[in-house]
Amino acid sequence: MRNIIGQPVVGDDLFGRAFELSELWRRLEHGEHVLMLAPRRVGKTSMMLELRNAPRAGWDVVYVNVEAAESPADCMAAIVAELAGVEGYRGRVRRFRAANAARNVSRRIARVGFHGFRAELGASMRRGWRDTAALFIGLLQAPTGDGRRLLVVIDELPYAVLRMLRGDGGRDETELFLSWLRSWRQSPSLRGRAAMLLGGSIGLEGVLRRERLSGVINDLAPFPVSSWKRETAGAFLDALARDCEFPLSCDSIHGMLDALRDPVPGHVQLFFHELRTSCGADASRVAADTIDRCFERRLCGPDGKAHLDHYTERLDFAFEGAERELVDEILGRACRSADGAGLAAFDDVRRANDAAFRSVRRELEAAGYLDPDHDRVAFRSNLLRTWWRTHRGAGGAP
Repeated sequence: MRNIIGQPVVGDDLFGRAFELSELWRRLEHGEHVLMLAPRRVGKTSMMLELRNAPRAGWDVVYVNVEAAESPADCMAAIVAELAGVEGYRGRVRRFRAANAARNVSRRIARVGFHGFRAELGASMRRGWRDTAALFIGLLQAPTGDGRRLLVVIDELPYAVLRMLRGDGGRDETELFLSWLRSWRQSPSLRGRAAMLLGGSIGLEGVLRRERLSGVINDLAPFPVSSWKRETAGAFLDALARDCEFPLSCDSIHGMLDALRDPVPGHVQLFFHELRTSCGADASRVAADTIDRCFERRLCGPDGKAHLDHYTERLDFAFEGAERELVDEILGRACRSADGAGLAAFDDVRRANDAAFRSVRRELEAAGYLDPDHDRVAFRSNLLRTWWRTHRGAGGAP
């Protein structure tokens, strides 16, 4: 087993997700379209890639990351470009007028590269993405002759939706695109032939609720992905430590998990990496004070910024104006204590705008920042809490 930091893991490196993967396939094979929203670093993308890399018999799976997409055309181009890489769909891609400049798809990809081909498609589709969308369902309806089914996995859709809402097309164009995705999912002729899995680490439901667009995703089956159970995290650390010839005692493993409190897989991997590095790969140097010092200085100190700064950057992107200030206020008060703060600590904020407080709190819970406890406002992760307290300040703003 390899300890891979900051990147998706697949195959033998994907640990403790057998049940979730089996359940995903069960739902897809029963005709459900799935919405997978999960906090950062819990392994959502890894699971999506595993669906593509190890598909069930009779399935073709394409994985599309639309985090950088700014328009419906960009999303459409990403999907079409991925389909061009699948043997049974390559010929159909040629029928898109947007792909006329790349009629020999394989040769064109070889010449300009996959990302170049995707960019060419996006530039062409911007002149009429709706025309392409109208053709798309018809192309998927074409008989394959072998009964194969298609799964389209679209990752980080909430980012694309936020960019669309803030772009030239605004709400109207965004609603059209999401309604088109819905019409694809509900097309009778695609039932049993094509499935969709949408995912993201920013709460899509919250974004759409603010824009009164929740109806465009109410046909999706929610599939939340959470952190490992403590026993799973412990088994991972034990197996990884043995494979890396850096054996850890039960007390050391429990000490690491106590410090983290929420065993987010990415955080567990990061802690192991930093502990092994700080000990010079000598397991005999591991002790309780070594673990505490590694947590405080390496994970929550300056060395951890490269791995944890994105938690702030994601909030900067997802929230604007007064809501962004409210996020800092809530997290700033919650980070002062390991068990958070009671609701009374937010009386002034709630008096000013209780609806905004409840909305932002709900979205912070969905994104994995806060524990969904109605009596207290507390961080789920002690790592994130300690890092936030250290780098953002207990008063909220940096």
